[in-house]
This record gives sequence, C-alpha cells and structure tokens, in this order.
Amino acid sequence: MNAPPPPPPISSFTPKVAILGAGIIGLATAFELAVKRGVPVTLYDPAPMGRGASWAAAGMLAPAYEAAAEEGVHPHLFELCMEGAELWPDFSIDLAHAADTDSGYSGRPSLALAFDKAETAAMHKLARALDARGISHEELPPATAHLLEPSIAPDLIAALQMPTDGQVDNRAVVRALIMALQRSPLATLRSEAAPLRSEGGRLTLEGHDLILAAGGWNTAAIKVEENGQPLSLVNWDPALDQIDCYGGQMLSVAHGYGSPETTLRCGAIYIAPKADRVIIGATVEPGVATEAPEPEAIAALHARAARLCPVLENLPVIETWAGIRPGTPDRAPMIGATAAPNLFVAAGHYRNGILLAPITARIIADLMLCKPLSPLHESFSPGRLCAAA
Repeated sequence: MNAPPPPPPISSFTPKVAILGAGIIGLATAFELAVKRGVPVTLYDPAPMGRGASWAAAGMLAPAYEAAAEEGVHPHLFELCMEGAELWPDFSIDLAHAADTDSGYSGRPSLALAFDKAETAAMHKLARALDARGISHEELPPATAHLLEPSIAPDLIAALQMPTDGQVDNRAVVRALIMALQRSPLATLRSEAAPLRSEGGRLTLEGHDLILAAGGWNTAAIKVEENGQPLSLVNWDPALDQIDCYGGQMLSVAHGYGSPETTLRCGAIYIAPKADRVIIGATVEPGVATEAPEPEAIAALHARAARLCPVLENLPVIETWAGIRPGTPDRAPMIGATAAPNLFVAAGHYRNGILLAPITARIIADLMLCKPLSPLHESFSPGRLCAAA
C-alpha cells in the first residue's frame, strides 16, 4: 500500500495582506509581496501615497556614513544597512522593469569631507571603524578630492571616499513603486484609513489574514475600533510606543555651472545631486513633528552647505520643506511580528528608511510566508525594545 502523501507545507497557504501606511516601507513591502511573490495586498493610507518622510528624504544609501561608527545604536545596524545597500542594484532593476520607469539609482561613491580638527577626527574615527569591519574605503588628500569633485571649497583638510555609499532619487522610487502596484492585479491601493476592528481582543480587517503596520512615526497612533471606541494600536503591542519622531528641514537648489556632481557629507550636512536639482540637508530635531520649514533654519543650512561648496551660495533655491522621521531608542527599525498574532510591524527606520526598504520588505515577506529568518534579521524584532525598557 502506498503511503499517504505528506501534508502540504505551511508556506503553501497564501495569505491576504493589509498594509497600513504607504511610505516607501509600505510600498516596497507591497511590491515584494504582490509583484514578486504573488501575494494579494491591500495598501491603506489616508494621506497621499508616497509622501511624508519618504518624499522629504534625500535618498541616501549610506551604510558607512550613517551606521559604521555610530555610538549607542543597535549592535547589528551596520550589518543590516550593508544588506540593504547590496540589495539596491537588483531592487532598482526589478522596479524599473515593473514600472517601466527609472528609479534614479546611483552607486557612485560618496565623499566625506573635513575642514577642521573636529571633522578630521570624526573622519578618522569612521575610517578606523570601516577598517575594523573590512569595508572598502580610501582616505584622499585634498588635491585628489578636488580632482574628483572640483566644487569642494579650497580649504579642505581631508576626504574619505566610501564606495559602499550611493544614493537614489527617493521621489522617483516612490512614484515607480506606486506605478508598479497600480499595474499589478494583486495590489489594491486605497486612499483611506484601514477599518481595523477588535473582536475578542483580536485585530481583524475584513477580507485580510495578516496586517502590517508601516505608518512611520504615526504607527502607534493607528486606530482600532473596539466597542465603538477608537483605540491606539499600541494597546496590541507596547513596543510600538517606542517609536518617536525626529524633524528635519531641507532645501533644493537648481543645477548651475560647476555645481557638485558627487554626494558629499560633512557632519550632519549632506549634499545630494539629483538629475534635476541638488538637495541640501538636513537639520535633526528630536521630538519635532512639523512639516513647515523655518526660513532661518533653511538659510543657516544653505550657508553651511555653501561652506562646503561655495558655488551653492548663489544657486537659486527651488524648494524648501520639512519632514518627520520615525526613530527608536537604538536608532534601528523594528521589523517583525508583534504581540498580536496576526499583526506585523515595519517602522522606526530613522535616517535609513530608503536604504533599508528592500531588506525590510524581504524580511516581512519571509515572515508572512513562514520562511525562517536569520539571527541577524530576528534581532530587529519589536520585542527587543520592550526587553530593554
């Protein structure tokens, strides 16, 4: 007698997924699930899709500068950021094919600059951290840096070239993600808040099996109706209360003769040339949740950037804006399952939301499809924040 066939694997079940929040994390996860893995997805957001922090960002893909030498952060943040950077070339190709448009990805190396002793010490600290991790970089004398980027101010003391650090046009990416999802028969985009309900303490959303909370700094404030009352999602997992907001102000200027063509970093300042503009950013304002730029802060930011590249001083300002980043105490995202059985979260990416979008999408998709995670990916689960509190 033939033995009965083995039961189908758990992963053969295809869930219907609701994603709450259509920033780059929600969009990228919807793309991973619907376009690449064949999973039906509904994306909910009452705000314009692809706006918020994803639209306000500068598209930095900077694992070295943002994570290699940072103190007080998640011990494996740099490794996760490197994974994100390594996924971006293929992610941009897949997205371009699906949306039939360019995402503006560029892997060209960035330059960190130093003009005084403190900046030089910070640069050497970063170089030592990269040495310890075996990450490619090169310390450049001023003459070599000026050959690579002639717009840099003449009193440069030192520069560090970082081949790991590139950039992407974040606005082009979110537009491409929306276009790709609009083309997918498995993706539904809804410009409204998700009608979440609680039945017997369990989250429900009609027609969906699993829920992903990806609402940026507002994730904890997502509402759930219980007995006619709107409750915060934090009631289903207190870890969500660890997401805080960080304001940032930026501006863009028009290209002009001799304007920079290389991504430049110095302290908290970055200069990110795009095809149609040069972005200058950014202030870092903990606890600030305003999207209104302040003229004095913008003027000071513009002046600091012109200190690095004098040509920027007289280039016309195209746009000024402010954004709100979501952050956590260890400056790392929370990615994974929550205390609620059918609720997942992907939020709190701080300065690395664009960089980490592809790897976050992959982790969430693997979890939802019952695929095992690596210890590295598991270390970013929301439970770590409750344990540390």
